[in-house]
Amino acid sequence: MWRNFIRVTIRSISKNKAFNAINIAGLAIGLASAIFIILYILSETSYDRFNERSANIYRLYLEGKMNGDEFKGAWNAPIYGPTLYEEIPEIENFCRFDFRSNQLAWVNPDNKYLENRILLADSTFFDLFSIKLLEGDPATCLDDPQTLLLTESKVAQYFPEGNPIGKSIAMDNETNLFKVTGVVEDAPRTSHFVYDFIISYHSDERSKSTFWLSNWMMTYILVRPGTDQELLHGKIKASVFENIRPQLMQIMGITPEEFEEAGNSYGILTQPLLDIHLDQEIDVPNEAGYRPIGNRTYLVIFGVIAFFILVIASINFMNLSTARSLSRAKEVSLRKVVGSEKKHLVKQFLFESVFLSLISLVIGILLVVVLLRPFNNLVGLSLETGDIFRWYMIPSFILLAILVGLLSGSYPSFVLASFKPIFALKGNAHAKNGTNLLRNALVIIQFSISIIIIAGTLVIYWQFNYMTNKDLGFDKEQLVVLDRLHPLGKQLQTYKNELGTNAAILSATNSTAYLGNTNNNSTYAIKGRPVEEAAMLFVYYTDEDFMQTNKFTLATPESRFLSVDFPGDSSACLINETAVRKYALEDPLNTIFMEPGEQGFERELRVIGVLSDHHFSSLKDEIGAQIIMLKPQDWDWSGYITVRLAAGRENIEAGLEHIKTTWEAFTNDEPLQYFFLDEELDKYYAEEKRTGTITLIFSILAIFIASLGLFGLTLYNAQKRIREIGLRKVLGATEANVIQVISKSVGYAVGIAILIAMPVAYFMMQDWLRDFPYNVGFQPLLFVGAALLAIIIALVTVTITSLKAARTNPAIALHYE
Repeated sequence: MWRNFIRVTIRSISKNKAFNAINIAGLAIGLASAIFIILYILSETSYDRFNERSANIYRLYLEGKMNGDEFKGAWNAPIYGPTLYEEIPEIENFCRFDFRSNQLAWVNPDNKYLENRILLADSTFFDLFSIKLLEGDPATCLDDPQTLLLTESKVAQYFPEGNPIGKSIAMDNETNLFKVTGVVEDAPRTSHFVYDFIISYHSDERSKSTFWLSNWMMTYILVRPGTDQELLHGKIKASVFENIRPQLMQIMGITPEEFEEAGNSYGILTQPLLDIHLDQEIDVPNEAGYRPIGNRTYLVIFGVIAFFILVIASINFMNLSTARSLSRAKEVSLRKVVGSEKKHLVKQFLFESVFLSLISLVIGILLVVVLLRPFNNLVGLSLETGDIFRWYMIPSFILLAILVGLLSGSYPSFVLASFKPIFALKGNAHAKNGTNLLRNALVIIQFSISIIIIAGTLVIYWQFNYMTNKDLGFDKEQLVVLDRLHPLGKQLQTYKNELGTNAAILSATNSTAYLGNTNNNSTYAIKGRPVEEAAMLFVYYTDEDFMQTNKFTLATPESRFLSVDFPGDSSACLINETAVRKYALEDPLNTIFMEPGEQGFERELRVIGVLSDHHFSSLKDEIGAQIIMLKPQDWDWSGYITVRLAAGRENIEAGLEHIKTTWEAFTNDEPLQYFFLDEELDKYYAEEKRTGTITLIFSILAIFIASLGLFGLTLYNAQKRIREIGLRKVLGATEANVIQVISKSVGYAVGIAILIAMPVAYFMMQDWLRDFPYNVGFQPLLFVGAALLAIIIALVTVTITSLKAARTNPAIALHYE
């Protein structure tokens, strides 16, 4: 029986090559699109699963609330890990992390390299993470200060002659030497953290800090299997409260319990290792060593798109198959006349459907293999061909193809098998099958889905353009930010002043953070108010040129910016309008903030000005309360220099050249690190840009597949009405009249699809936009544009297909009578 099925299937395919090619192409593109999305989703959800004890590894994070301000970040003090390990038996081990970037490293002074992915970790690193140590002893390689593990890819760069064990690498100066005690594998592709070097955590003097309320690094813990997380959280909270009690009393003069009774909170919780990559709610103190955080919402969006595309492809397959059924009606009737049973015919046509689906799968997989690298380059991913051929992937794809084949082929199979021989042999197969309603419903579903995807793509792109072009409250153009300034040493201010001697440079400022990136969020007491009503402020230490260089404004006429001409400004500050509103400062220019320190709120800062609100962080966050103070010139904290260049390509080139030559004169052979601020700010929205690109690609494919389905429906209508068309032409109908007749039902279907899709698209996009405090809102033109695009695509498809029928010779059409 199966041999006969195969023979009949091959014969059927060979007799309708063009039709089956279109059918297979549509399903192959649909399956390839779904495979791309499945690979992406699997990649994003597989982070850190290579760790053997991943289910028992957690990262500590700080969650709290202060005077109504909530914060949540993976910040700890170095004392947390060892203390919690000693006091809580459920914690089996711990490992502390910190990251460094922009470090100059060398073995040979003639070959220096700037390194950005340097991980500081405890010697317990290999007890928690299943990272392979290729050379060295995992139990002792990070025990001592000034020891270092080199990644396999870096060995050839620094030690081309061979074995690096026992040799030294200098970092930033020739006396800061690190002994190589091992070679570690490169960070796995699905590790949420990355590194080129792993340095002993004890190499940092700050690792000895016992101050509980200054958080800047990360702590990972390994808990015993079966640990109750709620019980663990309770023990961590009790331990933290007891340990911070004396320091909290010293700084704020209240106990942790009194702090909470005032409506505040402060606690350490655990974040599962497997959740880290897709958890955007928890901030990290240093992004240099972390891969970009994914977004669960986008995975859901892509999953829905994959499902929609498969639905469209299946409907397309079904419509084309039923359209082709007219040409096989007599074949089916003859089979029935000679004794074929309905169940055998159903099996035959289901087999054909699955067979075509499997062929489509093979072509789809080939498309994925061929296009994977261009797809990666286009959307900034690192999917690998090997992911397709994992032991569970191919069987899953085969099962998917069989399922799609059965579902999409079920209706055509039953339609073909149900033909009445007497009607089919008279050329009237369509008359008794009543398939028009269902076929039109399928087209409505196809175009509804396509319009939803089109509208979603337009909204995502509009939101991305809005974020990259919105007025930020300061001028981000022609700003160059110089990083890694410590080679300037005590000459930093002299270098900054020298930059201003060139006409292409309008101004320059030195600050501990540039606009778009903050130092930290710290607690400042407000003089005259209870300490538990302290304010959470984003902190900037700057010089007097900060406002002029960034071109933001003051909110009130009485305000002024910091100036060295006023000696008292060393203990002055400015705040923004958000801080005034948030903390109900009725007379802000007579307000005094108290700066925190290890001995309490000691230093008084008098407010001398209120800044107009400006976006000093991503547009994904609401503008926070900000404080700006003068940066002491004798600080070792060099920070950044932001340079404003004059407009025009010549000025930009001249300004950059002056920056470089002046840098070389001050630092000799030290590398200069700089970036344009507008380009750096655009990186904040890389995930939205990538999402927009991916949805655009798959929306185009969805539209193409839906057009094939529309082609099938129009072709069916034209075949069914071939004699009517002939009669109309004999009676004087023009080609335009014939096209109008054939496409009328399709027009109704597309119109209904628009009415269904618009409300669905609106609610879906509004739900997505709610994640952005600053968004485009409801844009009617976007939805009108999506509807018009769908109408144009439908009209073009229908016209092209109908035109052939309209040009058919009436004598040929009427010959069927």
